Amino acid sequence: MKVGNLAVFDFDWSLIEQDSDQWTIAKLSEDVLQKYMGKRKEVQWTDLVDQAICELQDNGITLKQFEQVLGTIPFTPVMIATLRALKEHGTRILILSDANTFYIETILKAYDVHDLIDDVITNPAYFDEKNRLRVNRRILASSPPHQCPRTCAVNICKGQELDTYIKAHGPFEKVMYVGDGKNDYCPGLYLREGDRMFVRSGKALARYLEDQQVVAAIKAKITYWDSSNVVAMAVDSELL
Repeated sequence: MKVGNLAVFDFDWSLIEQDSDQWTIAKLSEDVLQKYMGKRKEVQWTDLVDQAICELQDNGITLKQFEQVLGTIPFTPVMIATLRALKEHGTRILILSDANTFYIETILKAYDVHDLIDDVITNPAYFDEKNRLRVNRRILASSPPHQCPRTCAVNICKGQELDTYIKAHGPFEKVMYVGDGKNDYCPGLYLREGDRMFVRSGKALARYLEDQQVVAAIKAKITYWDSSNVVAMAVDSELL
């Protein structure tokens, strides 16, 4: 028995209008951001974020300063209204992201939309013995790799996560997926012909889908977007 619709949002550059990791570090210290951006080829990104926020806190940045910065990240009124419309019509909403729980929850609370989200799957944040905010990989470096042959990050396979989620909470009448990064390709392969995939124009996923063999593997209808108005209009016609 099907149980309604599911809307899945990547977080950075999909639900919100920035990369929450880079935005936060840059607002607190542009020097720290540049230092760790220069290490991207050497160190896994989630580990770099953890190191950067540790350095910021060791240099005197407080948790309240993190919260203040996160509360100002761009989040369009149209996308917020879309979340409210989805929830009013009984759609289940999932955030599936390579950000972290602290950033996502802080931003959602700042914009008063936390209660609209049913579930968040992302990298866990925690506090260490020094009471510093820390971030860990969803799939730990010490854990067996996810073995996905696609363009997924080593710390999370969004395709496997979405498949597991649908099996646990579905099946759904229709699934809508909004993403921008290459790691959003894998979950797109789990969508069906009647589903919708919203790909942010000008980002890594859109460039990856320029390969006709790559894009042909996705069964869902693909819509490219550069404004949250496009997503809002499609949600109104497809899921409400």
